[in-house]
Amino acid sequence: MRMLLLQFLSRRSDHNFTENHFMTIASGEVQEPPIAQKEWENLIAQTPEHVRETVAEVIDRHAKDCVQRFYEVLLGNADAAPFLSNEIVDTRLRVALVRWLKELFSHDAPDAANLVQTQQRIGAAHARIQIPIHVVMHGARLLKRKLRMFIQSLGLNGSEYSMSTAYAEDMIDIAIEVMSLEFVKGTRKEVEVNEAFRLMSLGKDISLERETQRAALLEWGQSFLLDICYGGDSSSTLSDSAFGLWLRHKGSVLFQGAPEIDVVSKAVEHVDNELVPTLVSKRPVLPKAIKALQGALEEIHYMMDQLFKTAEAVENGRDPLTQTLSRRFLPTILGREVSLSLRRNVPFSVLMVDIDHFKSINDQLGHVAGDSVLRSVAKILLAQCRMSDFVFRYGGEEFLVLLTETAEEKAIQIAERIREAIERSSALAVNGNDIHVTASFGIATFDGHPDYRYLIEDADRALYLAKAAGRNRWHVSKGKHPQ
Repeated sequence: MRMLLLQFLSRRSDHNFTENHFMTIASGEVQEPPIAQKEWENLIAQTPEHVRETVAEVIDRHAKDCVQRFYEVLLGNADAAPFLSNEIVDTRLRVALVRWLKELFSHDAPDAANLVQTQQRIGAAHARIQIPIHVVMHGARLLKRKLRMFIQSLGLNGSEYSMSTAYAEDMIDIAIEVMSLEFVKGTRKEVEVNEAFRLMSLGKDISLERETQRAALLEWGQSFLLDICYGGDSSSTLSDSAFGLWLRHKGSVLFQGAPEIDVVSKAVEHVDNELVPTLVSKRPVLPKAIKALQGALEEIHYMMDQLFKTAEAVENGRDPLTQTLSRRFLPTILGREVSLSLRRNVPFSVLMVDIDHFKSINDQLGHVAGDSVLRSVAKILLAQCRMSDFVFRYGGEEFLVLLTETAEEKAIQIAERIREAIERSSALAVNGNDIHVTASFGIATFDGHPDYRYLIEDADRALYLAKAAGRNRWHVSKGKHPQ
């Protein structure tokens, strides 16, 4: 039920990306449920005006009390805990839920089509966050119970009381039904995209990926052992190495469901929690401890080989022009990074990158030149990012870079490094003259909100400010969410 809120927390961005890229209602992908809408229209039309007015007045007087009780109970619900906190409730959600109740039970007859669209957006947000259905149902039950109590306190006669409570409960039930339908559709789509991304990942340069990770694993082992054997006091762990980052953020997706990936993850934990501390603390270094580490790394190496050997080439799943990730995988990857960040309490950041004056390049030099610029910028982005990061072709001349386990200060450094690299590069030559391009950046760091859409909107808003300030620069999101 918490999403009753997130719908109204949804910010009305001036940029087209909010409507075009996330609100699929406008594009026709999500259709109004005709049965629910008709049922809502009938219920509103058949309910006497004075009954609807009675319930609307109850909401006017007691909505805050309903919301107070609602969150008192849900904050104590273990299943709701990952999605709620006292800070989020106090700063964002109370006002939003009151607003939802007043829209549902407005003094004027509510517009059924608008109500359907509102619940669809809420249900879609439920799916993005993966808030459990039973938590939503629990919240609805709490609201209905409080409304019954407040209606009963009016001292209505039996018929008036029955009609008022029936109207209030039916309105909430239909809302939850539409939300749930959209939740199921969104969840099914996410599952399909998750699987498509996994298969795409398996099919991309699988032999190169295997050799890259084999080298990264070998490099960490050699570096760590040399440091230890020459008297160093290395605190390097395998999980924080290039291989460890890749395994956590990409390998686990590539080989999702394969039993070997669990064996590899446990072996990495064994190395970091038992073998590394022993080698660091014991002097002189015991040969058997070195052999134990080598054996563990060999086991990881073997299991990774088995995983890669079973990988099959499938659809590409990348932007054909730039070879960056298709944006269709953005919900899958961002949603997973949000979960990882909340669970491990580590930050991550996104960069929204826009090529400056790209339309002029296309208009003056032609689309072939424009394509060359896009490929050049994409190549720089991919080169400047780590193996654990993700680079997406977001649309047109825009790219989105997801920087895993990266706080704001580091994200700023990376954005500046990329900006300088693009500015220094020669994207193409026309009539013997080099053509140089620049790019603007919007930077946003995950602030704990479980709906990844807010993070993208933050980055997009920051990008807009960078462009307004003169382009060829970066701007950091302030991370303030309008109510």
